[in-house]
Amino acid sequence: MAQASWAVRRRIIISVLIWAGALITYLSIWGRPVTLVGDIATGLILLMGSVIGSYVFGAVWDDQSKRKSEVAQSAVDQSDPTSTTVKVEP
Repeated sequence: MAQASWAVRRRIIISVLIWAGALITYLSIWGRPVTLVGDIATGLILLMGSVIGSYVFGAVWDDQSKRKSEVAQSAVDQSDPTSTTVKVEP
């Protein structure tokens, strides 16, 4: 399941980067020298940077979470089995 979610995330990230890159290319070649075009291009560059940053740090965070859960699970597996009984009295 984790691999499938990262595959979907990768597709979304790649499509956003291609879309933003195509728009920046279009604005650079055919865009008029207007302040709005520059602001849009700046926003797209910031979008690309934030997508890349989120992808990298999201992967690091996911890896750390997996490591912590594996350590916790191994601690549970190594512990002595316990039995709990509940007695209900009327």
